Amino acid sequence: MIELSLLGLHALRGSDGREITSLPAQPKRFALLAYLAVSGGGGYHRRDTLAAMFWPDLDQFAARRALRNTLYHLRDALGEGAIITRGDDAVSIDPARLTCDVTRLQDAVQAGRYEEAVDWYHGELLPGIHFASAGEEFEEWLSRERLRVAELVTRAIRALVEREEQAGNVAGAAYWAQRACALAPGDEGWLRRAMTLFDAGSDPGSALRLYDAFTRRLATDFDAKPSAEAKALAARIRDGSRQPAARPGLAAPPTQDSVTGDGEVHAAAADGPSAPAAALIDSAAASTKPRTTRVRRAVVWGVLACAAAAVVLLVVRAKNARQSGAADTRKRALVAVFDNRTGDSSLQSLGRMTQDWIAEGLLRTRLVDVVDPHAVFVQSRTGAGAPVDPITVAHRTGADMLVSGSYYRTGDTLFLQAAVTDVGTGRIVRAVGPIFANVRTPVAALDELRSRVMTALASAVDSHSILDPGEGEVPPFDAYQAYVEGWDTYWHGDGRHAEALFLQAAHRDTGFVAAAIAAATTGASVNDCALVDSVARALDARSQPLGRIHGLSLQIAVARCHGRNDEMLRLALERADLEPRSSDVQLSAAAAALWADRPQRALDLLERINPQTDLGWSTDTTHFDYWSDLTEALHLLGRHDEELAATGRIPASAPLSRAWMRGRALAALSRPTAALAVIDSALTLPVEMTNLGLAPYTDGRPQYTATPGWVANWIARELAVHGDAVAAHQAAARAIAWYRSRPLDERSTPEERLVASWSLEMLGAYPEAIRMARQLVAEDSTNVDYRGELAGLAAETGDLALAESLDRWLAAQPVSRVGWTASLYRARVAALLGHGDVAVARVRDAIDEGAWPLWIHFDPGLASLRGRADFIELTAPHD
Repeated sequence: MIELSLLGLHALRGSDGREITSLPAQPKRFALLAYLAVSGGGGYHRRDTLAAMFWPDLDQFAARRALRNTLYHLRDALGEGAIITRGDDAVSIDPARLTCDVTRLQDAVQAGRYEEAVDWYHGELLPGIHFASAGEEFEEWLSRERLRVAELVTRAIRALVEREEQAGNVAGAAYWAQRACALAPGDEGWLRRAMTLFDAGSDPGSALRLYDAFTRRLATDFDAKPSAEAKALAARIRDGSRQPAARPGLAAPPTQDSVTGDGEVHAAAADGPSAPAAALIDSAAASTKPRTTRVRRAVVWGVLACAAAAVVLLVVRAKNARQSGAADTRKRALVAVFDNRTGDSSLQSLGRMTQDWIAEGLLRTRLVDVVDPHAVFVQSRTGAGAPVDPITVAHRTGADMLVSGSYYRTGDTLFLQAAVTDVGTGRIVRAVGPIFANVRTPVAALDELRSRVMTALASAVDSHSILDPGEGEVPPFDAYQAYVEGWDTYWHGDGRHAEALFLQAAHRDTGFVAAAIAAATTGASVNDCALVDSVARALDARSQPLGRIHGLSLQIAVARCHGRNDEMLRLALERADLEPRSSDVQLSAAAAALWADRPQRALDLLERINPQTDLGWSTDTTHFDYWSDLTEALHLLGRHDEELAATGRIPASAPLSRAWMRGRALAALSRPTAALAVIDSALTLPVEMTNLGLAPYTDGRPQYTATPGWVANWIARELAVHGDAVAAHQAAARAIAWYRSRPLDERSTPEERLVASWSLEMLGAYPEAIRMARQLVAEDSTNVDYRGELAGLAAETGDLALAESLDRWLAAQPVSRVGWTASLYRARVAALLGHGDVAVARVRDAIDEGAWPLWIHFDPGLASLRGRADFIELTAPHD
């Protein structure tokens, strides 16, 4: 289905999800397509009518020729079948091939799906459309359609307000009324209705902010003032004289407004907000005029003071609750990406920034548990790119409360608003906003929005927790944009690019602590320890101390870089205790436990996580990290029956990864026939984009993907480690056969050749393995894996000169560059040469440098050490 966007922005997206940019850049062709899509509905248009509408200055022959040419270009861009004809004189759009937001909005209203209808409205129909020689007929059609769309949106919002009022949900009614104010900022009827509802819902601040914004808009655009009724309502709210909440059936505020000579807006009585279309069109037309909107400093500081007072009250309540022994009954909240309703694609990132800033603040509090923000990033769209209802995502991730919102634009002013929804009932329980910002400095409003969302959540859940939004101000837009793009990139597996984006954000705003921490965290994951140390020194020199979470994250990155695994675990556990329901933090702590050779502690942490509900943040829907760590912990504990059973719960969407873990467990259980059968089934499977970690050192390269040959090789190693040399030989032979069956261009990649060299070594085919290893060293002489593999082969074949030369090279490599890898390769060389004491000493060096315990367990080259008491003591789990 081809998707056409006409409301607020001009866009065209093909059935494959890719944007078609050629047509929106050609106004007349795009206008004709829009006319056919909006006015068609499966009906046909006469060619003469279309020619006269779009080419009124041409004679009939020339106009029809221009129409034929335009239809040809439309078919070329859209593909065959989207434009259909009936005979020679009628043209239409096939609604089964192309749809647009206008018709979807209309269908939603007619079906009573009012929330969906409002969501489809992103702004005026075809804003700014202009092309040479546009006829009056087209302009009249466009005006009529704009009125019709505006009336549909207003009808939907009115229905939503009335629905919430009838249900007694004043907060929900206020939320939808303020949406109407944002869509029709010149409509005083909606203004007064929203103000009344906010006041009835004990939120006079929002009512007065709406009134102040309306007053500024009248003064700036029309040199006018609000009506006497609006002034009186605002004065009553400021005085604190309350009135009962609006009841179903009560007359709505009057709305037929006009500006008179005295500069005031006067209104006539009406049943509800009316003249919506005119207000919406006026709003869109006014948005093209340059102007500035200033928010009074007194208003801003007043709002912040109210938020600060709310924080103080919550602190006092928390203190009293602790003294009385109140139980912690925190709820889980999901913060959705805010919807961009401006029609301006350059402001698209603001939705992610708003989500991140609110979630980041909540994560630093004990107000609510927060669903991992990347869960929302991953689950908010389907595989085809379609949006997913935030309530659905909240149910999937076990959230009790949902924070969602949107932002609009009128001229130079942005309106940000949020709603707090009870996920169980689907009811809006608190409305927040609108918060105003200048379009040139949009992030200026985020601090206020976050504080007010925190207060709204606190009152909604009646929490006894302390609010502590954390240090720092909202960074500039360009810095924040690089930061959120960095996380998106990181979650998709490109650590190096993510690191560059985080550094870019930190350089654009030197006070942006979160960006610097993110750069250090990413740097540690790609072994860029010089960067990690540099960031640590810079942040240590700050006069303002880091917040607790940020400080722990930085210390974890430093400890990881310098191989201090026990320290890394201690810090990771401390951070996990601060965020007990944040599954990515728990998963990180479990990984730290495995690196510190404490598999039982890792297992305890992993058993707190439900992969079906807690790991929705992962871009890897197979949740490989979770299952890999779980089976690794059980493997190192020797609980192989449980390990095998766990592999049966791994998602079927990752059959190659599951085969690897299953084969490892079967090898440890001395079931070679079953392990070889797993390999045989794996050899028929495609490559998987799973970060298995082919080698312990990749010099910052993305980790290699899983291949059937990789799986066969590692099951062969596991068989060898558990003493089955015959089955190990058979498994390695299968790995080589698979490698040799690959196309030449795939066999020539470094990662494929390294796996092949490992397999040839296990088969005892040393000449071919050495040839491959020498080629790899020649291509990249600085790679520790290539030199380490060649050193082991030299030791096994008795080439002492080569083995000693390579050992000296490995000894000269600084730990800051290669980590623990060089020491472990040197231990392997010593073990293969029969120097047991030296080998154990070098294994100890590798462990002191932060070696991965599983890697030591996997290496058949260390087989001669496995009966030594000192080696057993050194490598036994530390639990």
